[in-house]
Amino acid sequence: MTNNYIKREKSSYRDFKATVYKSKDKIFRKINTKLNIDFEKFLVSDYYKKNLNKIINTKVLNDLEVYDYGLEKEKGVIWLEHKKLEDIVYPYELTFGQLKDSAILFLDLYIDAIKNSYDIVDASAYNIQFDNKFPVFIDIASFTFLDKESNIGWHKQFCENYLAPLLIKSKANINFNEFFISNIDGLDLKITSKLLPISTYFNFNILANIHLHSYLNSKISSTSKKNSGNKKVISISLKQRILIANSFKKIIDNLDTKNQSYWSLYSKKNSYTEESYNNKKKTIIDFIKKEKPRSILDLGCNDGDYSEICFQNGVKKIVGVDNDADSLNRSYYRFKKTENNFLPIFQNFSNPSPNIGWNNEERESFQKRYQNKFDGIICLAFMHHICIGKNVPIKLFLEYLEKFSKNILIEFVHKDDEMVKNLSINKKDIIKDYTIENFKKILLTKNYTIVNQTEISRTRTILHAIHG
Repeated sequence: MTNNYIKREKSSYRDFKATVYKSKDKIFRKINTKLNIDFEKFLVSDYYKKNLNKIINTKVLNDLEVYDYGLEKEKGVIWLEHKKLEDIVYPYELTFGQLKDSAILFLDLYIDAIKNSYDIVDASAYNIQFDNKFPVFIDIASFTFLDKESNIGWHKQFCENYLAPLLIKSKANINFNEFFISNIDGLDLKITSKLLPISTYFNFNILANIHLHSYLNSKISSTSKKNSGNKKVISISLKQRILIANSFKKIIDNLDTKNQSYWSLYSKKNSYTEESYNNKKKTIIDFIKKEKPRSILDLGCNDGDYSEICFQNGVKKIVGVDNDADSLNRSYYRFKKTENNFLPIFQNFSNPSPNIGWNNEERESFQKRYQNKFDGIICLAFMHHICIGKNVPIKLFLEYLEKFSKNILIEFVHKDDEMVKNLSINKKDIIKDYTIENFKKILLTKNYTIVNQTEISRTRTILHAIHG
């Protein structure tokens, strides 16, 4: 029997009939057989087989496997094993394109489910993760057998988790990430309605699903609940359900974002000369060839220009982090149709995703999910934004980097560089100690070995340093 410490997944506390458990390298789900679905039949159905690339790979464990994994055998319970994904990313960390693709995947699965006598009852954006940059539905317990007398149970949740955040970015050019993280269950429709421009009132689908939906919700919540027990569930025909789902697809398919921030065009309009850019590129290539990292964390990845250089020289997987939503969205589309395994994650590195939700454990911090997961870090023209722009001491910045990898390629932008000059206005006390000599001294006192130092221009130096 191999029990390598199996524990309940903390975000699964609500799923008392379909609870997720995990060990170091396995993901299990404990299913109450009273659920309205037979998973042994579902997992061999034509619907599941047709959507294998869209639904998490899952199997039913036999008695011997249950015993071998050290799981508890109970009457009225079956155990499932899911494919364990390398990365977990939350809706508030997604790019516009990722959230849009996630929404379309859900709607495609729902429409096909209805046509095959199944239903999906949950439209949480947390239920779709990215496996080698492709969206995949992971909450298999959201599937049920179709009840023709029911209605669309996921409508409000879909509007809050998908439609509202996509609309405020597309129609109002407001990033949804900060709004989503402040409300773990999605964007409040009342707030969304107020953020959207007047022109959206003339689009019937947006009017019905956001503005009127928000108004009706406020009326329902303010009325007496005396007769709530007598409310009759209004069933919706299968044809109407598919029409509604297709109308959502049409809205979302037509949404776009202009990607017009300053940083989204930085790789094309930056301060590097051709010589300094080539020096920088060569330094990255030398680092990759010397260290041969399989996985890289690209901090301040922008639109993925340097990530692409890493891929071209043998890196297999890159997580790109940036807090410019437009740049990050460009990086997603840059690699989406390539073979490169690139996962963009929206992060304000001076205020990274914390532990949130019930008991501050429902959704794990960025640090907890990605600690010690990378063979190397490329941190290019990024440190000054944190250490000067956000007043974070160099020592603390390095201590945070160490949590993800001990092997870093880091660009130091000197104080006489125009970018640093702009950031350091009224920051004389901070800029005083911001020198390459002091940076190297801190590296050494933090037990780093400086492997290589390259001057790529008069005001920029790249150092390769290894901790420990």
